[in-house]
Amino acid sequence: MNISHINNLDTHSFDLTIAQMLLLFGLALFADSALSQDTTQVKVMGMGVDARFDPILTVLNSGDVVVFSVLEGTHTVTAYHPDNRRPDRIPKGVSPFDSGMLQKGDTWTLQLRKKGVYDYFCLPHERMGHVGRIIVGQSRNETKNPYSNKLLPAIAQEVYNSLNDNPIHNQ
Repeated sequence: MNISHINNLDTHSFDLTIAQMLLLFGLALFADSALSQDTTQVKVMGMGVDARFDPILTVLNSGDVVVFSVLEGTHTVTAYHPDNRRPDRIPKGVSPFDSGMLQKGDTWTLQLRKKGVYDYFCLPHERMGHVGRIIVGQSRNETKNPYSNKLLPAIAQEVYNSLNDNPIHNQ
């Protein structure tokens, strides 16, 4: 038997083992980052004065995903931002979001990475107080209301003011 052939075989096996180990290590890192993200559901409900997000206030870690599930009616999930013809109530440098019109049975997914407070509303029902807030990367107690409420409909102002005293949230 040729000794150089045996040495080449051993080297090839060793290279394959290193490649397999690197692949497994990469998969483990990917799985760890995927598992570190949480998914939270916000129900979108009501068809008139009872229209609401449930919960109204959600506290997330950076990178977590929010799934908005429409249980009844027609709704939007729209960021307070000048691009949406509203005052700016999301962190600076973040692109405004807008789900477009959603119908019963629809879901819409939002992933937020930048720390801060994100206020949003339902376009058809904002004047009925259909608003919500997401706090990313900090606890509910760290951020009360960093925004002025004076340009919002009165009922929306009441809802946001109540979030400072109301224990409705995820954490």
